[in-house]
Amino acid sequence: MELYQLRTLVAVAEEGNFTRAGKRVHATQPAISAHIKALEEELGVRLFDRTPRGVELTVAGSELIVDAIEVLAAAEKLQAKAVTLHGEIAGKISIGLCTDPTYLNVTALLEYMSERFPKLNLKLVQSPSGVILTELRAKNIDAAFVFSGNPYGDIQAIKLAEPEYFIVGAAQWQDRLASANATSLSEFTWVMPTSHCPFRELQLKIFKDHAITPAQTIGADSEEVIRPLVVQGKALALVRDDEVASLLESGHCAVCTSLGRHPVELNFVYRKAQEEDPAIAALINVVRELWSL
Repeated sequence: MELYQLRTLVAVAEEGNFTRAGKRVHATQPAISAHIKALEEELGVRLFDRTPRGVELTVAGSELIVDAIEVLAAAEKLQAKAVTLHGEIAGKISIGLCTDPTYLNVTALLEYMSERFPKLNLKLVQSPSGVILTELRAKNIDAAFVFSGNPYGDIQAIKLAEPEYFIVGAAQWQDRLASANATSLSEFTWVMPTSHCPFRELQLKIFKDHAITPAQTIGADSEEVIRPLVVQGKALALVRDDEVASLLESGHCAVCTSLGRHPVELNFVYRKAQEEDPAIAALINVVRELWSL
């Protein structure tokens, strides 16, 4: 029995689908099938039943998955202890960023980590929050900043802030937005997040609560793309409070006050199984210090 087989078992159990599990652990569908078949033959039990939607754990599989998760967690702790016994914190950490680095204090984070742990290399990856959480659980990144709550039992979240988001349009639309109703708001083009993320869910909720049916949408996830679309009068969009303040001060936007303000959690997240890893522990301490937690 190999650790990679157990990682495959957990991935298939959580994804409920061989193809999605393969993407998560970077293996082909035939390889995933082979891993599961080898485990079933070695353990002498059937682990999954096929369903119209994919696969589900059998009774035996449901019991064994708990042990598999514990074994993988123990393996990570063993690796972490080996680093500690070596006497210094070294290696690589991949960190997911859900928004612009300035807002996340990334420059200060890099400076602190470089000064205190010069042999620890950091890699930054920017993606939407939903993608980041998937990559974190798949162990493709080690820790991350995300906009969302924490729906997963294997992920630990530290709440850093709760910024508010507003529906914003171009400055020349100030009068239209001040008197806006469901009909007039539906006539606007709206920026719509393309990936699974809290902002897409929030925007859909706003549409539903206010009976808005946009005439047209523009798919975008990046603030660097969204900001010009708002300023140039191309679309309405959800914008974070600090950016709204800056745009209002420069006279480049107007806020649709009738749609209210919408708080969204900013969290720092990591896998619970790694919390004793010296490098992760060091990173957590620096993040807490930077955000005055």
